[in-house]
Amino acid sequence: MSAIFGFVCLDGRPVPPEHVQAMAEAMAGWGPDGVASCLKGSAGLGHAQLSTTPEAHYERMPWEDPDSGILVTAAARLDNRDELCDLFHISVPEQRTVADGCLVALAFDRWGEDAPGYLFGDWSFAAWNGRERRLFIARDRLGNTGLFYFYKPPFFAFASTPRAILALPGFPWKLDEWRLARYLAIFPGEEAERSRTFWEDVRLLLPAHQLAVTPHALKLLKYWRIEDAPAVRRASDEEYIEGFLDHFRQAVRVRLRADLPVGSQLSSGLDSGSVTALAAEALQNEGRLLQAFTSVPIYPAAHLVPGALADEWPLAHTLAEKYDHIEHVAVRAEGNSPLTAIHKGLRICGHPLHAAVNLYWIQAIHDEAQRRGLGVLLTGQMGNGGVSWSGGRHRIFFLLLQGRLVEGLRALRAYKENQECSWYRAIRRHLLGPLLGPLWRRRVLRPMELPWSQYSAIHQDFARRIELREAMKAEGHDPFFALPRTPEWERRRTIELNAPGGYIHHHFGAAFRMEIRDPTADVRLITFCLGVPDDQYSRDSGGERMLLRRSLTGVLPKEVIGNTVRGKQAADVALRLLDYREQMEEELVTLASHGTASAYVDVNVLRRAWQDLQAAVTPRTSQKAASLLLRGVMAGRFVAGLTEG
Repeated sequence: MSAIFGFVCLDGRPVPPEHVQAMAEAMAGWGPDGVASCLKGSAGLGHAQLSTTPEAHYERMPWEDPDSGILVTAAARLDNRDELCDLFHISVPEQRTVADGCLVALAFDRWGEDAPGYLFGDWSFAAWNGRERRLFIARDRLGNTGLFYFYKPPFFAFASTPRAILALPGFPWKLDEWRLARYLAIFPGEEAERSRTFWEDVRLLLPAHQLAVTPHALKLLKYWRIEDAPAVRRASDEEYIEGFLDHFRQAVRVRLRADLPVGSQLSSGLDSGSVTALAAEALQNEGRLLQAFTSVPIYPAAHLVPGALADEWPLAHTLAEKYDHIEHVAVRAEGNSPLTAIHKGLRICGHPLHAAVNLYWIQAIHDEAQRRGLGVLLTGQMGNGGVSWSGGRHRIFFLLLQGRLVEGLRALRAYKENQECSWYRAIRRHLLGPLLGPLWRRRVLRPMELPWSQYSAIHQDFARRIELREAMKAEGHDPFFALPRTPEWERRRTIELNAPGGYIHHHFGAAFRMEIRDPTADVRLITFCLGVPDDQYSRDSGGERMLLRRSLTGVLPKEVIGNTVRGKQAADVALRLLDYREQMEEELVTLASHGTASAYVDVNVLRRAWQDLQAAVTPRTSQKAASLLLRGVMAGRFVAGLTEG
């Protein structure tokens, strides 16, 4: 997807050309099809072009309204372009040369700052009204875009990536210690905290938000909320399935608009599997090939991830074989060091990433997709809170807790029958687990232990200095991730925590010159799923994700439909790390010798995890030690690079 950037002087002074030029140079990698900017008085807006649709080749941004003089820059792939073209009376022949960014500009011309409510898809845009000295920026509800901003009156800057803002000359940038602490301690915080970046004064505009800034005020507004999704009521189970499939097929179809080959990430799971299958259906009608990429381990690792699938290829291949025009590609990431992948991830996004342990295979898939000339890569990242919602991990527990005894006991019996397990196992899973699990996880025999010490390499002096434990308590955070949560809370949290990560897909798309599109993030599809009654997700003998399973019968192979074992795509990461012992030792020495980095990341904790891993790769050590190591090294490397300029 294309990208945007800009700099505004709100006090009316002319914008320094060197500021816009610095941002344009930082965006060069985002615009293989050209980077353009427009300076007009006290504002400079820019656009970095990446064309992946037939209409995008006609994009001309920034765009200026000849009557109002309003300047607009937009990066967009719209789901509802057909409806917008009808509204704007654009004829069918003309539509072939009308780019999506142009439609965004026309929408702003018609609806002004209400325009975000009329736009669906992956998009972000900025509009400058020079007469009123008013800048307006907004981004999509859940899509794979990013928009960052910097506000230090009278200056305001924005860009699809923080790099363009950090390139501005004359502004000192400092590490945001709280953001680093939250990353290290896996402590996301509430909405206001999630807008913070790793740099003070640079903020992320969260999904479904818009912002207007003038010389006198800055107004931030959330224009769409998950909790406002209307209830969906149908007369029968069949009508729920029909409505679900209509929305899902449409979400996939609109994301196949491309003039370059299309691929998908395919695991053994329901989300990527359903996206791949529905894409295959749609592309088959057009005679187009779908290339599906599956991460495959290079070492036997089933013993390291008990209860999970270590190798997802067999189940994924069952799906690929169902459709003649799917080319199934195994990606083994041989020669991809997990540590080198961390360095590359920092170059791509500029800061530490949550999925540090998965970066080696994620990058390998993108490398292979780029080598094959793909322009679009489909994913199913947002499925868990929408299309494949389970009904909630503790649904039965809360049914009983709320006094809905008949419903709860019926659901418990259905679970027992569905899983073919004993009453004891069913009760342990749904009643004893939520009740006693938090006590066990809190390790009552070790009450003085810092809660995050089992999974984080944050330096304890740093944690104490910023009063991390007190902050967790004040925000009601569960550092053991063990407290039972209501299904409503769990679902909202799942969507809210996944949605801001769309900007990472935007960054990866730019780095590999393609668009990462997620049909499961389609807001109209998710709105439908949120409105469907909860029992639709647990129908048929107490199963989970049953709306998707019932709806995709015949579309997905029965082996995929019936599978309840989750895949682990980084199952052999610990064994891969042992192939790079010398590199790991060098990393630890580098971090230990860097005074600033070692003040935030406890290198002794990293060394102990590395020693445990070398002593024995077991189910206990493999995933925990590898995750702790890679997240810690990534954070330390980031700090070292930041402080060294």
